[in-house]
Amino acid sequence: MKAVILAAGEGSRLRPLTFTRPKPMIPLAREPAIYHVLSQLKREGFDEIVMVVGPMREQIMNYLGDGSKLGQHITYAIKPDEFQSGTAGSLKLVEHLLDDTFLVAQSDTLSEIPLSDAVRAHGKSGASATVVLTEVKDPSLYGVAVLDEGNVITGFQEKPIASEAKSKLVSTGFYILEPDTLDHVLNEKFDFAKDLFPRLLDLRKRIVGYTSDAFWVDIGSLEGYLEGVSWELEGMTRYTYLNQPATDPIDNVISEKNVRIGNNVRITGPVYIESDAVIEDNARIRPFSVIKRSVHISQGAVLERCVIQERATIGKDCRIVSSVIGQSATIQNDVSIEGSSVGPGSVIRERANILDGSRIWPNVEIGDGETVNGTVKVPLEKSFYFNTALGEYTGVLASTGDGFIKALAKVPIESIEFHSKRRDFEKWARGVLASDQLANDIEDLRRRTITGEELRRKLITVTNNWAYGQAQNSTPSRGVTMPEKKVLIDQVSGQLGDA
Repeated sequence: MKAVILAAGEGSRLRPLTFTRPKPMIPLAREPAIYHVLSQLKREGFDEIVMVVGPMREQIMNYLGDGSKLGQHITYAIKPDEFQSGTAGSLKLVEHLLDDTFLVAQSDTLSEIPLSDAVRAHGKSGASATVVLTEVKDPSLYGVAVLDEGNVITGFQEKPIASEAKSKLVSTGFYILEPDTLDHVLNEKFDFAKDLFPRLLDLRKRIVGYTSDAFWVDIGSLEGYLEGVSWELEGMTRYTYLNQPATDPIDNVISEKNVRIGNNVRITGPVYIESDAVIEDNARIRPFSVIKRSVHISQGAVLERCVIQERATIGKDCRIVSSVIGQSATIQNDVSIEGSSVGPGSVIRERANILDGSRIWPNVEIGDGETVNGTVKVPLEKSFYFNTALGEYTGVLASTGDGFIKALAKVPIESIEFHSKRRDFEKWARGVLASDQLANDIEDLRRRTITGEELRRKLITVTNNWAYGQAQNSTPSRGVTMPEKKVLIDQVSGQLGDA
C-alpha cells in the first residue's frame, strides 16, 4: 500500500521560519519534521512513498534521497510554482501512480495514531474514503466531522465557531482513499474538507471516520511546532535515528560533541544541544529547549521551551520563552522575547522587548529598547538568500541590485561558490532583476570555472557594470542610481581592495 505525503505548501503560518526552509525541513531537535512523518509511516508498514513537493523542494529531496536510508522508496512529484492547488487537487499530479487503496498524509503532522489499524478498519467498512479523526478541546481551528452511530460521516464543518461546532472530532489530515475518489476532484483547487468530501456525500458515497486518542499535533503554527519539539525531546530514546542509536541521555540532556559549557550553568531536561554550541557562565537552560549547531549563549541568559537555530547568538541576560530564533540571528544583551518567532538573520538590539505573538521577518533590525507587539514585515518574496549549502542560511540576503553587490562583498566565499555552481545567481538576475545581460555575464564567469576571491571580485565587477548601465539609461528602481554606484564601489573597495 502506498502513502502520499503532501509537502508542497508554502508554510505561511510558520513564517518567518519558512522563508529559508520548507516546512517539512524545519528541525524539531535532531531531525526535521519530515523525518518523523516518514518514520511513523515506516513503523506502520508503508514502504512505498509518493511525495508531492513544491517551494525549496531541493532541500527535501537532498535530505531524503530515494528514501533508502529509512528503508523506504520515495517517488517525487514536483508541483510547478505556478500551479495553485488545494489539498485534494495536488493528488491529480500523482493520480497515475495510484491504482489501489492509498493513504494521504501531511508533511506537518506528527502523530502516534495506529494507521495500520485505520487501514484495516477502512477495508472492512467498504467505504470510498476513511477520515482519521481525533477529539480536540477547540474545534474552531480545524475541519470538523459529524458522525452517526455507525461511524459514518454525515457532514463536515470547516473551522466553525466553537459554539456552532456540531462535534469535537476533527480531521487529522490522514485519509484512506480508493483510487476512484480522484475521479471526483474536478479541478486543481479542490480541497478535501471544503470540496471533495461534500461532493462524495452528495453522490451518496460512503465516508467513515476512524477515531483515535493517540498523540497528534499539527506543527504548522508556532504553538503546534513547539509542542512537536517537546514530543521529540520526550521520545528521543524511544526510536533510533537513521539506524543509529540515540545518544544516551544524562539527566535527560542530550548533547553532541564539542559543546562548551561555562561555570554555574544550569540545564534542566529534556534539552538537546548540538555540536559546537557555546553556553557561557550562569546561563539557565530550562525544559523543552533545543540549541542547534554553533549557537552562542552568553552569560546569564535564560532559555525555556524554545528553539535556537543554527549559528544564532544570544546576548547577556536575555530571557527567551516559548519562542524560535532563526538561523544566524543576533539577539543582543538584556532582550526579552516571549511566544514569538524571530526570522533568520535578524538583529534584535539591546533591551528590546518582543511581546507574545510577535513575528519578525528575516534580516529585520529592531532598535535599542524597542517594543514589538505584532508582525514586522519586509517584502522578501523575491529576495536572494545566501546559503553555504541547502538550507544553511548565512543571514545575508539581497532584494535589489545594490543589495546584491553589498552582499557579495561580505558573504563567505563558500556561499558564492555554492550558488555559482547551481546557477542561482543567473536565475535570480533573469527572474528578479529582469536582466539577461547580467545573467549572461554571470554565466560566462561560471563557464570559465573561476573560483575563490577572484570569483567574488569579478561578480562584483560585472554587477557594478550592469548597475552603472542601468543608472545611465535611467532605468527605474530595480538597479542603483549613479550616486549610489560610487558609494557601493567605495564600500566594496574598503572591504576587498580594488575590485
